[in-house]
Amino acid sequence: MDIAKLRIIAGAGAVFFGFAGVTTLTIAAVIALIPVIGLLWATVCVASLFLFVACICTLVFLKPGKSTEEELDQFESATADMLAELPFDMIQSLVEKRPLAAASIALAAGYFVVSNPAQASKGLQKLIDELI
Repeated sequence: MDIAKLRIIAGAGAVFFGFAGVTTLTIAAVIALIPVIGLLWATVCVASLFLFVACICTLVFLKPGKSTEEELDQFESATADMLAELPFDMIQSLVEKRPLAAASIALAAGYFVVSNPAQASKGLQKLIDELI
C-alpha cells in the first residue's frame, strides 16, 4: 500500500479515536463528579469546561489581535515568495500541461501591468490564488 494512503487512513483513525477518547473522558468526568455535586451539575460543569476550551481554541485560531490587512499582506508575500521559488521546469510543465491557463495568466499579467502598474502584483497574486 502506498505511504500516502496509509497516512490518510492513519489520519482518519486518529480523528475517530480522538472523538471516541474525548467522549469517554467526558462520560468518565461526569460519572466521577456525580457523587460530589449530582448528575445535573456534573454535566453542566463538564460541558462548561469543554466550551471554555473550545472558546480558547477559537480565539487562538482566529487571532483577533491581527488586522485583516496585515494577514493579507503576509499571505501575499508568502504567495510571492512561493511563486518566486518556482523552478523554470515547473513553469515549463505548466505551459505544456495547461497551455490555456498559462496563456490566461500571461494575458492577465500584461493587462495588470499596463492598466495599473502600482497594483499589478496584487492583482496577479489574487488571480493566481483563485486559479490555484
